[in-house]
Amino acid sequence: MTYAFIFFAKLLEVAIATIRTVQTARGNKTVASMLAAVEITIWLIVTSTVLLRIAEDPLRAVAYGLAFVVGIYMGIVLEDKLALGLAQIEVIAEFEIAKQIAKQFRDHGYGVTTYDCEGLEGKKLAIVLKIRRKDVPCTIEVLQEYNDLFVTITDIRKLSIGSIGRHMVKR
Repeated sequence: MTYAFIFFAKLLEVAIATIRTVQTARGNKTVASMLAAVEITIWLIVTSTVLLRIAEDPLRAVAYGLAFVVGIYMGIVLEDKLALGLAQIEVIAEFEIAKQIAKQFRDHGYGVTTYDCEGLEGKKLAIVLKIRRKDVPCTIEVLQEYNDLFVTITDIRKLSIGSIGRHMVKR
């Protein structure tokens, strides 16, 4: 029972710490601070439980260590599922294909910026989308319907002026 408590409490603490770290890097002060309060409370309880009888029961340290490893993995998976924040998708394509893509996204309420650019094989059109991170998979699904695209995805730390489209892209 004690091993399970140590394992699952430490796993939760490390998963929260992983999400807090990402939120801190994105500048989400309030969310990061609230997560830090929960994280440190769990850490104090779990660490005191492990250290209290570690000499008589060294398996407590093993449960603690294993939970640390699994907690990091679970934190990354959970943060990816939550997909908090914003992303920028930049698409570079042949002019006519890029115009079709831009129209499709605009028709679904997304703000789309385009600009002319030049690649190895001549003139192209670049499309820039600012979207919610949770909309990235759906957006990529739409883009996979087109051939010969160059697509990059970047996390946005902060958007100070402007707006994000309110509709998920669907055909």
